[in-house]
Amino acid sequence: MGLEDSCVHCGFCLESCPTYVVTRSEIHSPRGRIASVKLGISSVGIETCMFCRRCEAACPSGVEYGRLIHLRREEQPLRKAMNLLMERPKLAYRLLKASSGLNSSLIKRIRDFIPSVDSPLDYREDNPNVLLFPGCLMALSFRKTVENALRFIKSKGYKVEIVNGCCGLSHYSEGEKKRSEELIGNLKEKFKGRRVVSLSSNCSAHMREMGLQVEDFSEFALAHVNGRVNMTVTIHDPCHANLIGLTKVTRDVMRKVGIKVVEMDEPSFECGAGGGYFLYHPEISDEVMKIKAEKVKKSGVNLVLSTNPACSLALAFKGLKPVHLADILGESA
Repeated sequence: MGLEDSCVHCGFCLESCPTYVVTRSEIHSPRGRIASVKLGISSVGIETCMFCRRCEAACPSGVEYGRLIHLRREEQPLRKAMNLLMERPKLAYRLLKASSGLNSSLIKRIRDFIPSVDSPLDYREDNPNVLLFPGCLMALSFRKTVENALRFIKSKGYKVEIVNGCCGLSHYSEGEKKRSEELIGNLKEKFKGRRVVSLSSNCSAHMREMGLQVEDFSEFALAHVNGRVNMTVTIHDPCHANLIGLTKVTRDVMRKVGIKVVEMDEPSFECGAGGGYFLYHPEISDEVMKIKAEKVKKSGVNLVLSTNPACSLALAFKGLKPVHLADILGESA
């Protein structure tokens, strides 16, 4: 029995799916994609999936939709090249810096979406007892957040080593089956027996689902935070982090430090970035980002707590002000 056979085509997934919401096309819905797999036919819908997996939370039959898409998608040269680049954040930094004079549509889209990059932070103390894993995009685009996370962890008496690299979530979502397994295997060796704090919450979720013992920064913060913070935010729930309950921990931290939270409509509605999706399907991506921005604006709060870098970039792209939990806690540490 295949993963697709447990789908009863009830339609509960439809309104949870961002690509269906913006296209109103069954082809671009989880149910439509599963139907194409059952029928053994080719469908553009397999490639337009944003891999947010919100449909899994909505599904009463427990369809493992993420696994189904992972198994059905095939490697594509451009996506494979981009993923290979992101495995090496320092190389990505140098290439993005060197591309400032290029005018291709792909480079322009990247630079519009990621307007500034920094060299990933290297840091290691003698005999570290915490490994800080920023994740590839966080290391490249939010060095200040990495510095704030480092400051907060050190302020609690820990010795830290930063481990830059990639968890393989993009590879997994885009059909690079062998390479995604290799990356997880490499991290298992690196992390073995060590305490690991992961700064990008979707990376945290993916690594946990792949069997790695990692602690999300929100979990570390909840165990160590003290004091009060006078601030009002609305919260975006990154898709994979939401699936495993990490977004509840973020709210626990907010309550513990007294931050006022004004909830937006559907906090887990996809940000629109979809990892590298914003590059490969810009029209759908932009429409999803527009809806997300409208949901944020209706909350009346422009400061958005986002614990995942692709989400933060998408929010900033629409003129909003994303802030990571590490920025709130680290700047006052």
